[in-house]
Amino acid sequence: MPIVHLNPQPSLPALTDEPLDPETVELLRGSVSPSTWRAYERDLHTIEAWCRSRGVRPLPASPSTVANYVGAMSKELAATTIERRVATWSSWHKANGVPKEENPCSSELVRKALRGLRRLRSSKPTKATPLVMDDLTKILNATPGHDLRGLRDRALLTVGLALGRRRSELVALNVEDLQRITSGERNGYVVTIQRSKTDQEGHGDSSWLRWSGRPTCPVEVLDTWLRAASITSGPVFRSIDRRGNLGERLSDRSVALIVRAAATRAGLPEGHWSGHSLRAGYATDHARRGASTRSIARGGGWSPTSPVVNGYVRHAAVWDDNASDTEKWL
Repeated sequence: MPIVHLNPQPSLPALTDEPLDPETVELLRGSVSPSTWRAYERDLHTIEAWCRSRGVRPLPASPSTVANYVGAMSKELAATTIERRVATWSSWHKANGVPKEENPCSSELVRKALRGLRRLRSSKPTKATPLVMDDLTKILNATPGHDLRGLRDRALLTVGLALGRRRSELVALNVEDLQRITSGERNGYVVTIQRSKTDQEGHGDSSWLRWSGRPTCPVEVLDTWLRAASITSGPVFRSIDRRGNLGERLSDRSVALIVRAAATRAGLPEGHWSGHSLRAGYATDHARRGASTRSIARGGGWSPTSPVVNGYVRHAAVWDDNASDTEKWL
């Protein structure tokens, strides 16, 4: 993905034939999600600052400069963060016309530095603790259902687990994306996901939110929230101020805060609770209940061959599909 530095330092050499027009920059911004673009911008600013502190040139950089950056950051940052920054640096060179064979980030020196980083810092990344249906029941029992904040949190957590979608997709939902179906045995919402991490061009995807009639019914808690907040159009999940007034659309980071607060309120065991806990819980719970990998991937918007969703299925199988559970074994 092309990365274009919007505010180059005057001392940096300009490798492009002409500056990009604002309209072109806007199109480049639209080629990735806003959060991804912000991450690229942050990476480039930190790289530039480090290079200035060393008195070296960030663009075009030398292989030794990039390798030294990897070494300098190895004591401060996670290996995945360093690798992402080097990838961003590489894309910056590509966007400014540096040929592939001259890109310092692809040099043998940098590849060896990154290989050493992975070997010396081969720690597994922290994964979100799955929030499964039993956890949700405890959360709903501990979350008040008489004020707007409590009703919103109940709806967000229940719908989030029921859909298994990314937190960015969850907070992006508008009322217009919900199509109520009450035909025959079908009762629920067809939920349109307008854009996702794997659908940057916005072709759209749909998920089914089923009415169950149980205390954890996602359709019931969603309808209750929308009625109480008088939301008939626009963002489904919104901020609420101290006086109980509705605000703007929730950010994806707000989901993590709500999940953590709900887990604490319900007295759930300590874990790495985050916004991703809902998505992880969706896959884990369905795998434990015998759902096929294909159906889990389809519902949550994964590729059927995704190593992530297969990892959830394998994790669930350790407990629920294990030969050691054979009757009278040992």
